[in-house]
Amino acid sequence: MRVYRSPFKLFLFGIVGVVLIAAAVDIGFGYWLSEPPDNNDGVLTTRGQAQQRGDIVWGGSMVAVGVLMFGGAVTELVRRKPTIDIGGEGMQIGSGGDEAPGFIPWSEIEAVSSGIAPDPYDGSDREHLVIHLKAGMLVAANLVDVTREQRTLYVDAHDWTMRVTEVALAAQGALDHFVRLEEIGTYEPPSIVWEVTINQPPPTAIQHETPSPDDSGGDDTEQDNP
Repeated sequence: MRVYRSPFKLFLFGIVGVVLIAAAVDIGFGYWLSEPPDNNDGVLTTRGQAQQRGDIVWGGSMVAVGVLMFGGAVTELVRRKPTIDIGGEGMQIGSGGDEAPGFIPWSEIEAVSSGIAPDPYDGSDREHLVIHLKAGMLVAANLVDVTREQRTLYVDAHDWTMRVTEVALAAQGALDHFVRLEEIGTYEPPSIVWEVTINQPPPTAIQHETPSPDDSGGDDTEQDNP
């Protein structure tokens, strides 16, 4: 099972980036909608110069954020890298940039579930895929939308194409299947030795009877007396 980020939400993410860039240009240079700095017939006053410097700082910051948002959205839409990839040996979690996704084998996972957790940036409640790791498992630090608390990973799932509950059920099912296969592979049936004893009577000698010769010893043919 592969889970991707919603293309519609990525498109909206890119539109927000374009709006931020346009607003930054207006604040810093254009002044089409925003109020220009204080001036007298085009000559900036001392207050206007301070306002202009502040506008440039704000505009530059908004341009940087807008470019990051727009560039990230376009990259995700073109490459379509899966955020979660559930396989037979474990699960992969998407990483940032061109780096390989982080792989976590099933042997290092205790359980997978879903839940609501606060976002570390704005504090809002969001759906998360919750991965409970075994002790000593190391995880890459460049995983996208992942927050770690001790042995638990929280993967932000607010913009996935599938419901996080379905992903959690599929992951837990794959984990249970892996555990059953491991148990079958290490199972040794008990050895049973059957001892069979057959009691037979001792063999007896067979006696053969020999026929006795005829006592008369003569001919059995009757003779007629004259």
